[in-house]
Amino acid sequence: MIVIGLTGPTGAGKTTALAALAGLGFEIVDCDKLYYQLLARDGGLRNALEAAFGPVFLPDGNLDRRRLAARVFGDPEELARLNALVYPAMSAAVEQKIRNCSQKRLAIDAVNLVESGMGELCSATVAVTAPPAVRLRRIMVRDGLSEEQARARIAAQKADAWYREHCTLLLENEAEDTERFARLAGEFFQVLILSFNGGEGKMDMKEWKEKLMPERKNGYDRLPAGEREAVNAYCQDYKAYLDAGKTERECVQEGIRLAEAKGFRAYQRGMSLQAGDKVYVNNRGKMLMLAVIGKESLAQGVHIAAAHVDSPRLDLKPTPLYEENELAYLKTHYYGGIRKYQWVTIPLAIHGVVALKDGKVIPVVLGEGDEPKLFISDLLPHLGAEQNKKTLSEAFAGEQLNLLVGSEPMEGEGKDRVKLAVMKRLYEKYGFVEADFISAELEVVPAANAADAGLDGSMIASYGHDDRVCGYAALRALLDLDGAPAKTSVCILADKEEVGSAGVAGMATAAFDTFMEDLCEGQGVPVRVCMEKSMCLSADVTAAFDPNFPDVYEKNNSAFLNYGIGLSKYTGSRGKSGSNDASAELVARVRRILDDKGVFWQMAELGKVDAGGGGTVAKFMGDRNIDTLDAGVPVLAMHAPCEVVAKLDCYMTYKACKAIYESAD
Repeated sequence: MIVIGLTGPTGAGKTTALAALAGLGFEIVDCDKLYYQLLARDGGLRNALEAAFGPVFLPDGNLDRRRLAARVFGDPEELARLNALVYPAMSAAVEQKIRNCSQKRLAIDAVNLVESGMGELCSATVAVTAPPAVRLRRIMVRDGLSEEQARARIAAQKADAWYREHCTLLLENEAEDTERFARLAGEFFQVLILSFNGGEGKMDMKEWKEKLMPERKNGYDRLPAGEREAVNAYCQDYKAYLDAGKTERECVQEGIRLAEAKGFRAYQRGMSLQAGDKVYVNNRGKMLMLAVIGKESLAQGVHIAAAHVDSPRLDLKPTPLYEENELAYLKTHYYGGIRKYQWVTIPLAIHGVVALKDGKVIPVVLGEGDEPKLFISDLLPHLGAEQNKKTLSEAFAGEQLNLLVGSEPMEGEGKDRVKLAVMKRLYEKYGFVEADFISAELEVVPAANAADAGLDGSMIASYGHDDRVCGYAALRALLDLDGAPAKTSVCILADKEEVGSAGVAGMATAAFDTFMEDLCEGQGVPVRVCMEKSMCLSADVTAAFDPNFPDVYEKNNSAFLNYGIGLSKYTGSRGKSGSNDASAELVARVRRILDDKGVFWQMAELGKVDAGGGGTVAKFMGDRNIDTLDAGVPVLAMHAPCEVVAKLDCYMTYKACKAIYESAD
């Protein structure tokens, strides 16, 4: 027999919760109705009430509720006398209901469930609560009360803290509509039912909460003392990686350097590979694929962590250099989703390459270290009245994002003397001429290194967290594998995610398919067989809940700093457009793997449904028939020139990638 006692303040949603229980086959006992039924048939109770409080029944035999209330409410002693008469009778009547219940499932609806002692008859007591503002609105609509009257009613009732202390569980109703709460309540009670061992036994509130509704805890409240040092050490290395890789090319170069130091070698088609071998493929200097060969056949699939190492930025146009009013500028074209106003009046640098017609490729770095910085000017506030009327997206046109690079003219006569002086400096330092800009890839990035953030140093502020924070985690986890994993482990650091993953180095390219086909051919395994058995973490950042902008987030499904890696069943825009939408089975599988390795994780969603959204490389892996789940570090100020992440989340993302690589599941 399962008996669930339901209580809680008015306006919280008890009626909806009771309907959910009824839908699960529970007989409902309304103690208010039961009370009046008792008064109608229990002469002993009627006589006791009249003996204690005088004539409290109307001529028609019904209780004069108003008269009795006037007698007892406001007088604690009188109220206690009333309860001493009513509570035993009610408890006895409920016990009889329990004995007679043929469905073996009964729910008790009682305002005074706990005080009456009826809670002792229950397998579990559940208080339905809701935020006061929500209850206020519901009561006003339901009962036709003024705001003042509704507030007075709420003030006269017990606080949530009382229910939290005296009831087994709290069912918190923060749903935006009745339909959603009905669904959530049904799920809540289904889990509660399953927790009973054939309806036998009871647990205290703490045990129930731990079993049914474990609270999300800050990672630092769960982190073993010895692991804090590991977090900080890992993040020091990560900051060094960020400083070394401000472009996708530099990230690939740094990745190869780190990999070769760990024994990885460049893969050559047809190379014979054994379990434990470590190989990599450099795709055009902008995409890096690495693998550690596992003990099992590739026919059993591989475990993949796929990230991207391109970041939103400004690119120089093919013909960028010009002079205007004796100032030299470089024209730019923004890359990926940026907020243009964020890129003005900050120190900037140029990173990239210039390819000459003879095949020589020249690395270029300008504006770093002690070198002069570059910047984009803004209008002074005194003259910005018209600019202030524009929206953020309109305040700066793309064609206004011109990089100021010089003001000193070359000696002599003629036009464009400042431009010529700039070009002369570039030629003397790097040996290219203006026409060579046509075959260049030069990226404008913030001229600042990664730095600890916060007075406690618990965060990292830097350009390029999206998605190098996950790219480094995926890479480092692969490099730190000991020996041969059960399944072959693959790390992908791709380009072009911020513009749709297209091109020869994006995740939609055939380069990955070719790499996997080459590995599979070496074992005589069809690549399609391998992919259908494979699993992938699409390791990309997610939005961290920002208390400064709460209106665009759905708090229950948002990721928070210091709560671990964020798992996103789906990404996409609004109606999941462009989403991979991982299967429930895969999510459960990843949960199990991470829990077994002590990885802190949380569920994540990229803001409210109607607020927008974004995509990852996940859909391109899903298109290959690879089970794929989005997962990554929560980020504040994503796509800004300076983004912020929590060190603990960085480390947990590394641990998550390593757990996936090492899993034999």
